[in-house]
Amino acid sequence: MSTTQTIGPAAVHRLLHRDAVCSVFSGTVATGPTDLLCVTVAHERVDGSRREVFFEWAAKLTGLPAHPHLSPCTAVGLTENGRPYLAVGTARRSLADLLAEQGPMPPGQVRALGVALSDAVAVYHRAGLIHGAIQPSHILVGTGHHLQLTAYDVTAPVLAAPLPPTPYTAPEHLDAAVAGEVAASPSGDVYALATALYAALGGRLPWVRHAREEAADPLLRAAPVPHIPGVDAELTDMIGAALSPDPRRRPTADVFREQLTRLQLSGPKAHGPRPDTVANGLLPRRGLRPVTVAVSTELTPYRPRRERPGLRPRLRSIATATAGVALTGALLGGAALATYAATNPESTGTVCSDPSVLGGRIDEQLEDGRIVDSWCAEEGDYVAATVDYPGGSGGDGEGATERKVWRIEGENLVAVTDCADATMPAAIADFLDCA
Repeated sequence: MSTTQTIGPAAVHRLLHRDAVCSVFSGTVATGPTDLLCVTVAHERVDGSRREVFFEWAAKLTGLPAHPHLSPCTAVGLTENGRPYLAVGTARRSLADLLAEQGPMPPGQVRALGVALSDAVAVYHRAGLIHGAIQPSHILVGTGHHLQLTAYDVTAPVLAAPLPPTPYTAPEHLDAAVAGEVAASPSGDVYALATALYAALGGRLPWVRHAREEAADPLLRAAPVPHIPGVDAELTDMIGAALSPDPRRRPTADVFREQLTRLQLSGPKAHGPRPDTVANGLLPRRGLRPVTVAVSTELTPYRPRRERPGLRPRLRSIATATAGVALTGALLGGAALATYAATNPESTGTVCSDPSVLGGRIDEQLEDGRIVDSWCAEEGDYVAATVDYPGGSGGDGEGATERKVWRIEGENLVAVTDCADATMPAAIADFLDCA
């Protein structure tokens, strides 16, 4: 009997990532079995106004005109149990991979890339959408080095999750990023796109450091953007204008595209040899969630554990609050972006009744393992999980699966490391193979 799982029309194959908000899978659809998909599904069910806001966003996304540099949205909607999902076309490589492997692009190629992507971003903005996470790891490399912007879920209602501050974070959004909130605006998208183009030229921005605190320092963002040796000064000046610390002085995506289109690369070049590498700080290989499908990933898709005899979720309230959503600016041709915050109201949850809360609390206890299954014991405040650990350097070797148990103490999970606990329920003792 087939064990293939489906999310909407997509058949999901491997779990790529799980965070407190969503799970991300690789998948396919029957109409295009060779086309790879990245399927994001929320842990939380939605209803009422939150469902309406999600559907409003989904209608804008599916209503986008086809664009060669926007990754196609294959499906978006609600699962049978009311959880939002999004299925988007993906690839195995990103611009970050390309720049790391081949080094900086020629100025003419970067100018053409800027024209293509700024046009794609302009289309996105005209539909009343904001991307919020443009960076090389979110620009896919398809057949023939065809580049497409993806990762639409980063600022989507219910699916949204905060990204840490990076060189691609606009100065006006740094405080929100440091606070673990989602923030985005059309001018912030232009800033991030300009940073990606500067990175593609082999530039080294003055505020790129190894420490996150320095990358998030707004004072460093006021530093002038330096010319890149061997690159047309007019091109870097144009990119530098889009990197203005004042969002009001940046061009819109439409204007940026027109500026790059009219640019003739025949002016003076900055003195010195062109760099042959891109600064590591400008090449984040992945964001909060993956958008490229790893060939070697072999994790079982998440599904609730079947109820065992003597086991059922134990309802014990533990107050939690989802990250606040602080999106700034106004949607073009749509409702004010501030209303977006209504999709992530502060709420409370229970460790054992809400899979997203349970998964998030267990994730906090793990360093690099991935949860395959988790459940709560009826006879006592205990949480159990089966965890997969990647093997070898970078996860290339043989992995291991371990059984983990924690005791719920107030708002904390305390690891149970042996069988000496006299209050341990029989089901937990069996799970740990206690004699």
